[in-house]
Order: sequence, then C-alpha cells, then structure tokens
Amino acid sequence: MKTIQILTFLAFFTLLTQAVPAQTTGFPAEIVTTLNTGDAAKLTSYLNDNVELVVSSKNDVYSKQQAVGIITDFFRKNKVNSFQLLHNGNKEAASFIIGSLKTSTGNYRVYVLTRKISGKQLIQQLRIESE
Repeated sequence: MKTIQILTFLAFFTLLTQAVPAQTTGFPAEIVTTLNTGDAAKLTSYLNDNVELVVSSKNDVYSKQQAVGIITDFFRKNKVNSFQLLHNGNKEAASFIIGSLKTSTGNYRVYVLTRKISGKQLIQQLRIESE
C-alpha cells in the first residue's frame, strides 16, 4: 500500500512540475527570447557598461562594446536551435536565470545575472559554457 502512495505522489509531483512553466519574475523576458533566437544585437540594450563574460575561451570583464563583439561572434559560429529555461530566481535588485542552449555545434549551459540599475535590469554576468 505504501508503494502505491509513493508512486501516486511522484506521478502527481511530476505532472505538477511539468504543467507549471518556469516564470522569470523580475527578469526581463526579452533576454530569454533573445537567447532563444541568438540575436546579439537585441541583447545589447540589456548589457551593463561592463560585463563579466565567460564565452568559449573568453573569461574576463569586458566593456559593453567588447562583450557585444564576443557574443555576436559566438552566435555567428553556433547557430541557435533552442533555449530552454531551467531555473530562475531573484533577490532584492538582482535576478538570474540558468538555461540550456542547443546550437548547431553543441549544447551549452547559460547563466545570466542581472542587477537593477537606474530602474532597468542590466546584465552583469553572462556565462555560456559547454555542457
């Protein structure tokens, strides 16, 4: 009897978690959309003046202009097939997402951290790392 109860609970929990999509409360939905399309130009308006960036072999704090070039180059070399949001959270003026990016060359884990600056959520850190 106990086994049936446990299986019933697991089935219910699985259905519940799949039926409720991850929401990005406090996180700009446009950033998620941009990651799904691989449009670096649209991402530009969400970058802070300096961004901690980890993409391929690049790992440093870059100016907005440098970051745009690196991100554009990444999306040019890795055509995006899809982006799936896996987790998100927020605390005070900061919010983050973690997702899976599927490209023509492989799969990547994506982490984006934003902070509210002058009333707008801006990307402080972007990590695109091979899975």
